[in-house]
Amino acid sequence: MSDDRSSYDPDPVEGGADADIGRILRQQAASAGQALIFPAVALTIALLVGAVVILATGNNVFEAYAALLRGGFGSRAAFGRTIANATPLIFTGLAVAIPFRGGLFNIGGEGQLFVGAIAGVWVGLTMPGPGALVTVVGIVVAGLAGFAWGAIPGLLKIRGAHEVITTIMLNFIGINLAFWLAKNPLAGTGAVPGTDFVPDNVRIARLGGGLGGAHWGFALGLLAAVIAYILIWRTTKGYEIRTVGLSPGAARYAGMSVAANGFLAIALGGMFAGFGGGLESLGTFGKVSVPFISNLGFNGIGVALLGRNHPAGVVLGAIFFGGLAAGAQEMQFSTGVPLDLADVLLAIVLLFVTATKLVEFLLGRRARSLAVGTRLEKGLAG
Repeated sequence: MSDDRSSYDPDPVEGGADADIGRILRQQAASAGQALIFPAVALTIALLVGAVVILATGNNVFEAYAALLRGGFGSRAAFGRTIANATPLIFTGLAVAIPFRGGLFNIGGEGQLFVGAIAGVWVGLTMPGPGALVTVVGIVVAGLAGFAWGAIPGLLKIRGAHEVITTIMLNFIGINLAFWLAKNPLAGTGAVPGTDFVPDNVRIARLGGGLGGAHWGFALGLLAAVIAYILIWRTTKGYEIRTVGLSPGAARYAGMSVAANGFLAIALGGMFAGFGGGLESLGTFGKVSVPFISNLGFNGIGVALLGRNHPAGVVLGAIFFGGLAAGAQEMQFSTGVPLDLADVLLAIVLLFVTATKLVEFLLGRRARSLAVGTRLEKGLAG
């Protein structure tokens, strides 16, 4: 989860000398350890504040946190709930992290996810052919729909409109467009407003093994994170995107197109959010109902910031968010601590992950260098 500011050099080791490999591995391990400091501090403080809240409600802190951990990771079924919750968050986290690396702040993951969800269901309900083929096409179309929706603020950015404003506004349009399509041309016959369920042979298969409703979309999320890493850190185009994000002036001087790379970054973010929506509608729910899932796009911002806008960190952040949501239910059932405590913990974690000056005050001025990749002002550049 390091913040790579070096020049593009995909393979700096010639011949694979043991000493050089060992040195690089030690550097990578040290960098990863440093990257974990801010999230670890934020989590520790959040748990301490949460303990105060639990005590204020008259509950036992250790019992509450034990139930929280048990509900998220204490059994196969619990872990299944966690990764089911984490799956769309991996994609919406990548939808924020990739534009962030290009100097843009994509707050449109919610609308992009909804557009992808309705596009995937449309394919699942209308396309003839073998179920596996329909599923693959539905997922691809969901990603393309998200790409197209992300391209809109990318084009507007070129014309001078700020991506924060345009992505926020496009959330409302995307959500309501998906709802209109679900209630009109794609309306189903069930009691709940929305589309019909896609055929069973089109639904994304579950992982099995006692993992409950978790499906193969989680494996696709891990694959997406690997692809995002290769794209941003191991290709020339990814180097250009990162250079534009770090210094638009230097990128322009080097002959890179700031407008084109910014457009690509935010459109790719929309594509990942669209994939997440397609996996939810074709896998988890099998349809788009009205109302549908909410806040996955906005929670993706927290996942990206917690993961320091690195694909590996996004995966870990999504699993943390998913485990907290799954564990909160067990905590309420076993101890009576309200579900809202999970939201309090998340809010405090994100506060300390992004409030770098506050953590600098707690850890010392040298700690500020460890916050690279999380400061919001980097995502608002240009």
